Order: sequence, then structure tokens, then C-alpha cells
Amino acid sequence: MLSWLFQAWSQPAPQILSTSLDILDDPLQHPAMTCLRDLVVLGGGGSWPPRASYRDTWPPPLRAYDSVWRAMEASFPVSQSSTDMAHNRTLIDSFRSRMRSQLEQQVTIGNVQFALQRAESDPESCSQAAWLGFWLCVSILRHSYRWGVSPIVSEAQREISLHLPEQLEVPWRYLQRHFGTTSPSGCMTSLIYSNMRSDNRLEYSVNVGMPESHRSTEFWNTKLVRDMEERVLPVYHLFAHAIAFLDAGDLLAARAALSSANAVLRPAFKYFFTSLVDANLSQGLWLPYVQGYQGWTLGGVDGISGGQSLMFRTLDAFLGIRPFHAPEKEALHIPAAQRAWLDFLREYDIRAAVKARGEDGAALTAELEALVKQLRLWRMGHMRRMQPYESVHRPERKTMTAGISVVDARNGDQMIEHLKRELGQRLTQTV
Repeated sequence: MLSWLFQAWSQPAPQILSTSLDILDDPLQHPAMTCLRDLVVLGGGGSWPPRASYRDTWPPPLRAYDSVWRAMEASFPVSQSSTDMAHNRTLIDSFRSRMRSQLEQQVTIGNVQFALQRAESDPESCSQAAWLGFWLCVSILRHSYRWGVSPIVSEAQREISLHLPEQLEVPWRYLQRHFGTTSPSGCMTSLIYSNMRSDNRLEYSVNVGMPESHRSTEFWNTKLVRDMEERVLPVYHLFAHAIAFLDAGDLLAARAALSSANAVLRPAFKYFFTSLVDANLSQGLWLPYVQGYQGWTLGGVDGISGGQSLMFRTLDAFLGIRPFHAPEKEALHIPAAQRAWLDFLREYDIRAAVKARGEDGAALTAELEALVKQLRLWRMGHMRRMQPYESVHRPERKTMTAGISVVDARNGDQMIEHLKRELGQRLTQTV
């Protein structure tokens, strides 16, 4: 399957190993490198993708949130969903009532505010890794409270507003300010990037007590996204170097950097498709037990979308693939350090800078076009590979994607047509 896609990526890549430490140690002085270093330091706490730290590294008053989730985690998923709205309303209300009780018993909100105020003013009292781990925990609590049961059900989807407990609202305001996001929901950074431990395990699961197949699908959903960021981190580094070389007038070095970026991207994209298989991510389980709770849908705001991936936003920004996201929409889910990196790439507009070189930039143009071609091939393959995952029939819920809310589609076929239109539009723009 997709052998036509892999043929374009059959060339071996050179050994280009670029880690977060390499980026931090790079002596290159250029605004592109400054933005990239800030992404690693301010956006990831010294590592990209971010490496969060958990309960024991948090200020003591914040650790109660971990205790609340541990008390609630096993009661969130159910093995069999019901289409009985009254039954589902009982499940949702019961889950929310028990979480409110846990929050009231375990969280002292005054102490939480004091700890977060101190963390804002004194970075040594709470590392960026700890902030990320706490963001993850509160995001999980907010999303589980929002839905009340997993798989999600139409009874919760019908809600147009929801009053969350004070214990979940107060820290959220600090987290929004710290990371520079505005959404009431979690995002890819808080719920996915931050949920993989250094020992290759998830810190938090929404499938506690469920069969191994459910938990494996959840694990691979996180692992694949993080693995892709790790595999393309050298591309970010090479993009920064290509810009710096171009500004310095060293067109040969700029071309070499772009050529290396193409070489790194090929096996990274191939890894994505060879890993996106039913043995890792079950087609029947991904949508109900992983994707569903990542949605939000309240107040016109959506939840996690694959479009929040920094990898694809970086490629689009670097290559000038428009339209760019509106700043206020991007600020919903994309932290400030990531936005600064993306904004730099967009404003620099390397394709325009190369075009201005005339004939001298022809070789660089060829490398940039090769990057565009790779991205187009990936989007073509992704559109095809995701169809069976998104089209799973779930009678207990309305058709919905986590990043596009409820879709006006009565059956799986209509849902797929909707997704094909959405993804096809971006494919058309990838030129």
C-alpha cells in the first residue's frame, strides 16, 4: 500500500543528527537561530519536542490535581457505549459530580493561586518542564469533565455551554498567560507533546482499565506525533542555517542545507506511514477511545487538530504556503514560542528571497520545490490513510472531528467526503 509514495523517498538520507542540545550549542548568531533556540528553551524547557516533568517536580499545592485525576481516571472510559440519552446523562452528571467532590476535597485554591503567582515571578520555583506537566494534568481534567464519559456521546455534544469548577478555571488562566494561548481546551502541546515520559510511557491515560489494544492505540497516537517532531527537528535547524547562509550570500551552503533538509524529511515521512498501521493504531478504537475526548466544541472553539502539529506549520511557514492562519485563531492553541518561530519564517519568506536572486537562485529554487513536492505527497497519502480511521461508525455520537467540531454528516460516507474536501483544499494550496 502506498508503494508509489515510498518510491519517491527511497534515497538514503545522510547521517544528519541534530538534537536540542546541538541547537542550543550552535554558535550561529542570526535571528532565525534565536527564534529556534527560544522554541527549545521557552517552548520546550530545553528540549524539542517538549519534555515535561510531573507531580514530584510541581509546587506542592499543585500536586493535588494529579491525585484528583488518579482518583477519576478508571471511571472515565466505558467498554460499551450506550445510545440511551437518559442513561448517558446520568453517566455524565455522575462523573462530573464526583470530580467536583474530589476537587473540593483535595485542592486548596488559595494555595494553588499563591504557588502559581510565585511560579510566574520566580522561575526557579517551577521549571518550564513542570509547567508543561501541570498543563497536561489540568488539560486532561478539563477534557474529561467536559465530556463526562469516553467514548463521547451526543448527549454531551448537544451542550452549548458548560460551567467548569473553579479549581479548573483558576489555574487555567495562569496556564494561558504562561504559554500564551487563549483556548479553553487543551491542545497538541498540552495533551500530546507533554504526555510522553522519558522512559517511553504515557504519564496519563484516558483508557485505564481498558484492554491492551485500547491503551496501545492511545500510546501510538502520542508516540507517532512526538517521534515525527524528533525526526524533523534537524529540518528546523537546517532551515535556520539556510536562511542565515542566504543572508550571508553563501548560496552553495544554503543549497546544501536545503538539500540536507530534503534528505531528512524523506525517511521521516516514510516512518509516519509505516507506523500508521492497524497493529499500532486500531482503526476501530482510535476514533472512540483516543480522538473523541480531544474535542471541545463549546463556545465555537474546537479541540486538538493534526493541523496544530508544529512540523506541518513549520513546513508551510517556511515554504510560504498560504493562506496563513489568522493570528487570533493560531493563538487559541499554539503557544507563543511556537508562534514566534512560525512568524519569523513567514515574514522572512525564503522563496521570495531566493527568487530575488534571479538566475543565481535557481539551484535553491529546485531544492525548495522538492520540499513542496514531498509535502504534497505526504498530504495525498495522509488523506487516503486517514479515511478508515475517521469513518468508523459510532451511533452514540454525532459525527465529529476533534479539530472541526460536529460535522453535518449523517453517515460515514458523508463524513469522508467532508474530510476529503477539507484536506483536498490544503493539498491544492500546497504549491
